[in-house]
Amino acid sequence: MRSARASLAVLDTAQTAHARRVDLNRRTRRAAAIAREHFGIEGDAIALPGEFDLNFRLSGSGPDPATLRSASPEEAGRAPRHDFVLKLSPTSRHAVFDLVTKSLQHLDGASLPAAVPRVVQPVASGQQGPVVPIGDFEGVPHLACALTWVAGRPFADVRPRSLPALEELGAFLARLDLALSGFDHPELGRGFAWRMESASGTIASHLHMLRDGRPLVEGTLHRATGLLDPLRDALPRSVIHNDANDYNVMVSPSLDGTRLSGLIDFGDLTRGWRAAEVAVAAAYGMMELHDPVAAACAVARGYSRVAPLGEAECRAIIPMVALRLCLSVSVQARQMREQPDNEYLAVSQKPAWRLLGQLADADWRVAESRIREACGLVPNPRLAPVLGCLEDARPRSRVMASEQLERPCLIDLSVESLDLPHLDSLATDGVLDAWVEDTIAAAGATVGVGRYGEARILYDDPAFAIRGDHGPESRTIHLGLDLFTPPGTPVQAPLAGTVASVADNAGPRDYGPTVILRHETAEGFGFHTLYGHLDKATLEHLTPGATVAAGEVLGWLGDASVNGGWPPHLHLQVIALDPLHDEGAATPAPGDFPGVAQQRQRAVWESILPDPTPLAGLPSTAAPSATAPSAAAAQGPPAGAPAAVPVAPIPDPVLRFADLTAKRKTFLGSSLSLSYARPVHIVRGHGAWLYDDTGRRYLDTVNNVPHVGHANRRVAEAIARHTRVLNTNTRYLHTQIVALAEELLEHFPSPLEVVFLVCSGSEANELALRMARCHTGANGVVCLEGGYHGNTGAVVEISHYKFAGPGGAGPSDRVAVASMPDTYRGRYRGPDSAALYAEDVAEAASRLARESGGPGVAAFVAEPILSCGGQIEPPPGYLEAAFGHVRRDGGVCIADEVQVGFGRVGDAFWAFELQGVVPDIVTLGKPMGNGHPVAAVVTTREIADSFANGMEYFSTFGGNPVSCGAARAVLAEIRSRGLRERAGRVGGFLLRSLAELARRHPIVGDVRGRGLFLGMEVIRDPETRDPYPEACTYIANRARDLGVFLSVDGPDHNVLKFKPPLVFGETEAELLIATLEAVLGETALAV
Repeated sequence: MRSARASLAVLDTAQTAHARRVDLNRRTRRAAAIAREHFGIEGDAIALPGEFDLNFRLSGSGPDPATLRSASPEEAGRAPRHDFVLKLSPTSRHAVFDLVTKSLQHLDGASLPAAVPRVVQPVASGQQGPVVPIGDFEGVPHLACALTWVAGRPFADVRPRSLPALEELGAFLARLDLALSGFDHPELGRGFAWRMESASGTIASHLHMLRDGRPLVEGTLHRATGLLDPLRDALPRSVIHNDANDYNVMVSPSLDGTRLSGLIDFGDLTRGWRAAEVAVAAAYGMMELHDPVAAACAVARGYSRVAPLGEAECRAIIPMVALRLCLSVSVQARQMREQPDNEYLAVSQKPAWRLLGQLADADWRVAESRIREACGLVPNPRLAPVLGCLEDARPRSRVMASEQLERPCLIDLSVESLDLPHLDSLATDGVLDAWVEDTIAAAGATVGVGRYGEARILYDDPAFAIRGDHGPESRTIHLGLDLFTPPGTPVQAPLAGTVASVADNAGPRDYGPTVILRHETAEGFGFHTLYGHLDKATLEHLTPGATVAAGEVLGWLGDASVNGGWPPHLHLQVIALDPLHDEGAATPAPGDFPGVAQQRQRAVWESILPDPTPLAGLPSTAAPSATAPSAAAAQGPPAGAPAAVPVAPIPDPVLRFADLTAKRKTFLGSSLSLSYARPVHIVRGHGAWLYDDTGRRYLDTVNNVPHVGHANRRVAEAIARHTRVLNTNTRYLHTQIVALAEELLEHFPSPLEVVFLVCSGSEANELALRMARCHTGANGVVCLEGGYHGNTGAVVEISHYKFAGPGGAGPSDRVAVASMPDTYRGRYRGPDSAALYAEDVAEAASRLARESGGPGVAAFVAEPILSCGGQIEPPPGYLEAAFGHVRRDGGVCIADEVQVGFGRVGDAFWAFELQGVVPDIVTLGKPMGNGHPVAAVVTTREIADSFANGMEYFSTFGGNPVSCGAARAVLAEIRSRGLRERAGRVGGFLLRSLAELARRHPIVGDVRGRGLFLGMEVIRDPETRDPYPEACTYIANRARDLGVFLSVDGPDHNVLKFKPPLVFGETEAELLIATLEAVLGETALAV
């Protein structure tokens, strides 16, 4: 039983809450009366949060926001409803109220690209100005003004954080500041807590109010002021809004993107540093991001596009962001003491603390370089003098003895390398080492060269993974030069310098023993060179602080046991920063510095870590060595050895993409489509993953052609082996075609016992039609609505998806279309739907017979689970009933297993087995060769004999030994790895997870399918089940941005299909569901 004390406490809490509600109601009623009396606004008031002022939203009749003209009494009843803001403030803030209203009046007619509030004039004819004294309000004299409402949602409430919207905000703020440049007011120079120029003093005076976070704020304050104080006099000043926080920025999210709609709250308007305008907006835009600097870059890019930011401003932005955050948590600590019940004050505290922690760990010089790049400046201002120093040293610099460097060859470790061993084999110790040695030996080279700027597949490893805002990514761009030579090779200093550090970075895939030297340019700028993957003897050879002469031995190359697990090589790197001496730099780990970057930051990191090739001493036609070659070099490679391979430069991926896109349009037919709003340049596949030319990997949930995984090793080796031996046709005896047919038929029920091998699913379906027509003597075909069976003329004729779609000519007179057996949005949805849909097939067959005047139906063609129809699984019993109707009319039944066969459905090897039927003809295609062009038709002896009517059947490539070897390898993979069972297990998990998503997100309608052939229907309304194709496309494009490939299907383009390679496992399934959960939670889908 509850105690009397507890009961009284509950009663007291209830009474307090009731009293607050009464006070709030009284307050809103009074606000509505003030709005009506003084501004002619009729409507109910709703309280809004605010720091100093009382704010109310009013919806009702009032002045037209476009003209600010009040409706006449006659018009009042017909006037449309508008929204307004009533602001009430103590009379002590009269000067600030005057500043706000006059600044907004100054902006009236400024043609800004987004809205700002407009000032509503009081209705009293004798009133001077827009600010009205209203006398006592809750015991304190107050002033009132009314503003128009700015439509939109606070940026704080929108997910994801849109970088384009932040860039748009930056551009808007620049235009706003320009529009305010002619505005003046005495209060612009006032002192107040949120003024950036005095922020350090305000923060220091509040430090005692902070608890656990005080050391973080103190450290950030010291770091920020140290960078900002020398810049104060160099920073341009302007009238600035000074408070573009994410609750004052209004946006309009939609499926087309998040657009800026307006900016509110001009109460912090001031004359201050222009860079502070960018920094304040950036500080709030950076919150809740894994890569917050990207948001600062977006705001700065937009601002600089309108009003270019200078070098000092670019350097000041991150310190100002840090100060704004320190101000926020410090001032709020005081205000929370004073107003513990004011929830508005705590709105941004947690994100602010989290962002402060991120900035504490960040290298602000790198962040500055990113901001400079966003503003169109050279990312690293020290790059030019460092490059000059490197070029000056080129003729005499080398990192190894000249005879070691005289004949280089390329070691292509790129993501699109055709030479690398299979990725599955690279997990075996020694495989990569042996390949490097063999490559160098085969080229007759003395050194292998790993290129600077190369996107490498080897970095698809947890050691290089990034937790970003775009899904799983890795640092894949190599920003050093690798020289592969035997372990023990001496490494020498190319430049004189000082030993900055000697350390053992002993983790897996790290540098191992590493030396960093410090040098100075002629201008006195410090920079560093790094030498990684050395031997442990190096650690005893050098001492930090020691002076090193050019040509002096630094150490020796280590082997894989000590160098981080790599083939023996030197990683040479130039660091065009002075990380041990620059203010704002993060404190690096001793002897370490990143040597690999992510593609999206490539330009910045190439400016920080420029190409070290000039120091290497490699011979080059572009920059030949000044020293004479040795006698061996003059003689060339040993007799019989190929010439050393030149080290080709890395193509720029952006220019390459543009060139590839242009040439595709020029040389290929325009009817070829590309996936996604932003197409992807794919260069490699492995398992369930695809890789673009920058090394980014994407989870493939779309491609069912690589049935047993992209670049499957067993299949690739089978193709290579047979290609080396024999590739011919079926007019000669060979064992592969017979072995394949025998192995294939092990998976089929009787009487399906004859195999015809062809090259594609389209060819298989066309051959099946010929067989059916030859066997029955009829021509008519019943096909299904939404069905697709290939791209030849004969099968397009029976593909409703094609002939009823754009460019299609409709059904021919020998084709009848039956309804798609869709029990979610189709004609029949009840327990008798199977029989009703089967009757539709019967009617179609009868119609063909009536119209032909004879045996009208040759075949009924159906996918056991419709693919282009939207992953539609027919109701149980449908195919059995439909087959019965067709066979009674003399037709044969063709099951198109091109999409769904070979164990994809999990519970059976063929999808027709799920319906308990045996077709007369089965067609196979896409997955049969894992991407190699091989397909088949399997039929009964009776039909095969009917087809043997004297006309020879021959396919030039069908059944060739190479294709048969590929198909046999696929069957072996399915069997040995239990891929059918895996499809059932993983598919079951996916189906349950998708159903859970549907319960949480009304936009998800039906989820359906079997195994790893699933569909998710996207709808506008659970009641009407109307399709929502725009949202479906949005989800697919957003998932692509996050590193997951999805595809849209269905007649209404509102079904997401999931048909990944069968190696797709639980880990991949969890990533898919997490990505869908994230995208489905985005604001645009809830608008």
